[in-house]
Amino acid sequence: MGPNDSPDLTSPLIVPATEAVYFDADDRVFGVTIEGESRAYPLRIVNAHEMVNDVVGGEPISLMW
Repeated sequence: MGPNDSPDLTSPLIVPATEAVYFDADDRVFGVTIEGESRAYPLRIVNAHEMVNDVVGGEPISLMW
């Protein structure tokens, strides 16, 4: 990893939307739904890491920004 690289975000903390106090109503998110399981990854968090690795609906995913 270079000095300007950000670490990937792997297995991010998942909380119900009602408990996500760090969200603002107008935040942009990347939304993913697989097999009825949904996730919203805030753009400002993804922007800081540039890559998110997670499992949604039993499927491994990678989100690159």
